[in-house]
Amino acid sequence: MSSIKTLFEEAICYEEHVLAHYIFCLIQEGKIAWDDEDSVLFEVQPDIEKLTNMIENNFLGICKIHMYALKVKKGKWVFIFAKSPEEAKVHLWRTTGSKPLNCQELSLDQEVLIGNRFLNFREWKKEQSGFPCLVGYC
Repeated sequence: MSSIKTLFEEAICYEEHVLAHYIFCLIQEGKIAWDDEDSVLFEVQPDIEKLTNMIENNFLGICKIHMYALKVKKGKWVFIFAKSPEEAKVHLWRTTGSKPLNCQELSLDQEVLIGNRFLNFREWKKEQSGFPCLVGYC
């Protein structure tokens, strides 16, 4: 079993915004503590209106960015970090003048060779200065 603090940190790390807000809301209400075991979440409920408001207003400021692979022609793909497939497509158009043939979301945990090192997309995302951004071609 892990602690509430560990689960919260993992929720932030993996951008699980609903879980992070859920835990934070319960902490604010005093229904759980950081050192409680995570199983306590099955026993308590937050104020739904307060939780909904926190999530809708993104109280914790979690920005969910995805990795998209956009096929631009046979055998050629472009990789873009963006909030949505639509944002990725628009960014491709603005930066290259190309329209994608298709757009697929990739797992942030997928590892790729970047220069002389292996990184997953989650780690590579942390190295970017702004979003959306085109990070490579294949």
